Amino acid sequence: MAATALFDRIRSEARSTAERKVASVLLEGYPTRALATVDVLAKQASVSAPTVLRFLAKIGFSRFADFQAAAIADVERQLGSPLNNIHAEAPTEPPAHVYQRTLLMQAEALQVAAAQAMPAEFDAIVDLLVSPRATIKLLGGRYSQNLAQRLATQLSQLRPGVLFTPLALGFTYDTLVDAGPQDVFVIFDYRRYQNELLTFARGARQSGARLCLFTDIWRSPIAEYADAVLTSPDASPSPFGSRVVATAQIEAIVAAVSQRCRDWSRDRLARIEELRSLGATGPLPGSPTKTPGKSFSKSSSKPPGRASSEPPGKASSESLGKASSKSTGKASSKSSSTFPAKES
Repeated sequence: MAATALFDRIRSEARSTAERKVASVLLEGYPTRALATVDVLAKQASVSAPTVLRFLAKIGFSRFADFQAAAIADVERQLGSPLNNIHAEAPTEPPAHVYQRTLLMQAEALQVAAAQAMPAEFDAIVDLLVSPRATIKLLGGRYSQNLAQRLATQLSQLRPGVLFTPLALGFTYDTLVDAGPQDVFVIFDYRRYQNELLTFARGARQSGARLCLFTDIWRSPIAEYADAVLTSPDASPSPFGSRVVATAQIEAIVAAVSQRCRDWSRDRLARIEELRSLGATGPLPGSPTKTPGKSFSKSSSKPPGRASSEPPGKASSESLGKASSKSTGKASSKSSSTFPAKES
């Protein structure tokens, strides 16, 4: 359904965390969710019923019934007259092959996500991710932790203090021992939602940490504790659902963070490239280098493992003299070690 004046008003007027939650739920299922009761809408948005009514009053509706009437009028305008419906183009049959059908489903899901997007909710997540004092910790469920790892890998190249936190058996909640207001947890949770992620999110919230949630349009229960939520349509013939929209959301987040921290990120990426080049050019700066042809210390003129030409017990007086000169306590002027000496 195309965006209408009411749709745009809902999207543009949401400011606070609670208002954005209400607006997101309405836009994800507009206009159907507008026809539900206040209590149902509040439950879907993880807010109270008075919060829903206050937001609707803010956008110009003193009564919930007035808002529903406006939503119904939107539907009627979109449907058009019976004559228009008669001449409407018949829907196109989907391709028979699963490959083509899947690609078109993903393309449609991306279009739907873009049409229903809440830029304010997206910006709230970016604001948390670019905070210089924050430590960003990312985790996901069985089939979504790869998304968390991807975002962590890319963010860590743009800013410091980014950690991927896998759900390890027996160690899931250990991360919370150090959690506090300086932490931002980014959690990926899609149906079927995992109880351990919900418990983790609740504990993180109790520690004072901030939460960002990536989930589907049915909204994980973690949304109740999240400061900002990005949802994605889940249209796919696969039994595991689709994460194409979620991947696109990650790309958008990375693009926004890099734009907001352009100078900082550019310097960091340049340093990363410099460090990566060390593997191809030689040892770390400041490390002693080996002289070609002098890989072994003076006390051993032959590589290890190679038999000496001298018979046992017949070492030359010259070699014995060299050995005795080393026993005087003087260190050899050349060393085969490539590691810098420890500081005393």
